[in-house]
Amino acid sequence: MHYRDDMRAIAEAARAKAFAAARDDATVIVSTDPIHVGWLTGYRSVLADADRYFRCAAILTPERTVLVTGTSDAAPALEVLRDPTCIHRYGVFYVSSVAGGIDLASMPEAKATFPEALAAAVAAHVRPGDVVGIDAAAPADLQQVEALAGCATTFDVRPAVIRARSVKTPGEIATMRHAAAITERGLAKALDAARPGMTELDLATIISTEIVAGGGIPRFVVVTAGDRAALADAYATRAVLAPGDLVRFDLGCTVDGYWCDMARTAVVGAPTALQRDRYQALLDGELAQLAIAKAGVTAGELFEVAVNRVRQGALPDYRRSHCGHGLGIGPHEFPTLNPANRDVEILENMVLCVETPFYELGWGGMMVEDIILIKPDGCECLTELPRDLRVLG
Repeated sequence: MHYRDDMRAIAEAARAKAFAAARDDATVIVSTDPIHVGWLTGYRSVLADADRYFRCAAILTPERTVLVTGTSDAAPALEVLRDPTCIHRYGVFYVSSVAGGIDLASMPEAKATFPEALAAAVAAHVRPGDVVGIDAAAPADLQQVEALAGCATTFDVRPAVIRARSVKTPGEIATMRHAAAITERGLAKALDAARPGMTELDLATIISTEIVAGGGIPRFVVVTAGDRAALADAYATRAVLAPGDLVRFDLGCTVDGYWCDMARTAVVGAPTALQRDRYQALLDGELAQLAIAKAGVTAGELFEVAVNRVRQGALPDYRRSHCGHGLGIGPHEFPTLNPANRDVEILENMVLCVETPFYELGWGGMMVEDIILIKPDGCECLTELPRDLRVLG
């Protein structure tokens, strides 16, 4: 069997971060958020990716990880967890095994439903004297786990878990660096191949193929040309590239659950003066962020320096709700770089996206976005492609 000890090690570090952020007396953490379950156990479920209503849970102590998941997940989860006694299953799924293979019989008895499996797991792993931090995305889940925990002391650990996500471990950083590298390889190939007459889908296919070949999963591959470049977060279509078109690339993939999110802009043929000057204003705004990004600045300062610098150029009325965000097991994590987070301090080993998009319906859209790792005295870019306005064809 192919074991994912790399994911197990990253998850163990994540578990340690979660407990360090929780109350000092916490002895157990129970999460019913599928994204956090993947982060804290190291097992990324295809079912959780495909079905927004899929239910799973993690029960954690400082020494042990227990997974509650669908029966079809039981065998693949062993690639990370290894111990069949820590996997509680629910539902019906038929799979056979050769002699000496995976022994599903050593797992706890499968239950009919998720609530039943969760109840059995909590009963087996939570004691009356435990202090249980509950990480639930919905109030109903919080109440359900509180009821199942019985005499144990419970508290809401979710804010602490979300903040714990924001500072990355070396294993997490290495995975995100790889996600950025394969995304940029795909974009570089697409930029080299782009010609008038090609479609947005042609370029998206080149990018997606390289991501998959590198072990990633394409999540959003936004390639929009001409007037469509002003459509934020729109899927690529069969729209044909024509001379003079702006082409906006906003790309995201995951590797083992960790995100890349980066963007570049190109133009088919020589840019007009307006295209060149507006892009330069946006690039200057992002470069101003890169110049001050380091541990100790605030999220609000990174927003303000970007907007103010863009306004000094060819976009004096530039407006944005945010100019970047945290990145990790989600495409948008704490902290968002916006005025509401004026006093939120940026910490060492946070991974952020810094960006200055602009969209004008009927004209087009432009953006430049990079992934940065925060250091004590500056930042390191995990994305390395040149930021200039690329001329295609």
